Amino acid sequence: MNTKNNIVKLNGIIIKDADYREYDKLLTILTKEKGKINVYAFNVRRSNSKNIGKISLFTFGTFELRENQDSLYLENVILKEDFYDLSKDYENMCYASYFVELANYVSFENLECDEIIDLLYFSFKALVKGIMDKKLIKRVFELKIIEYQGEYKDSDSLVDKNDTLKYTWDFVLTTLPKKLFTFKLSDEIFKKFDSEVNMEIREKINKKFKSLDLINSL
Repeated sequence: MNTKNNIVKLNGIIIKDADYREYDKLLTILTKEKGKINVYAFNVRRSNSKNIGKISLFTFGTFELRENQDSLYLENVILKEDFYDLSKDYENMCYASYFVELANYVSFENLECDEIIDLLYFSFKALVKGIMDKKLIKRVFELKIIEYQGEYKDSDSLVDKNDTLKYTWDFVLTTLPKKLFTFKLSDEIFKKFDSEVNMEIREKINKKFKSLDLINSL
């Protein structure tokens, strides 16, 4: 985290944005340095704003913020990737929205979240590439989130003892996000994997997400 003249530079992703007053926004940003933070972005909805087009949901970048008492205010965004292509496909947008909603739920202020940020980044990449099945991307994302929470079960504890399922489970738990979204499963093994992750997510998260309702309606 770099600080100069009351300006702090944080690296992360916008996981929630809401209109605030006529020309402003209130952002929730997941950062590597300070965990989840809320940021006021003044005048960013004006056509002449230097940050217009840089503060959309799913945007990765370096955020230059001004600290004033207990609040943070956006000064500038150095864009890394905006994942604009996600918004071109309704299904991709629904899945990405679920991923950030889930990340928002499990993240906290001043809690390191480098792993979650990397997971979001490479899951978005996988959605855009379109090589891996979206339902599989979702289940992999969920299992990794549970792993990062530290309360996951290992492959020996699975209800189904299928060897390929156990191998897949171990692969997801032991592989970094950068190399995670690279495999396919047969319909038979996916159904088993889907069922096991579903049991985990119901037990460990058990939260209703609006974006998940959209996915289930597809």
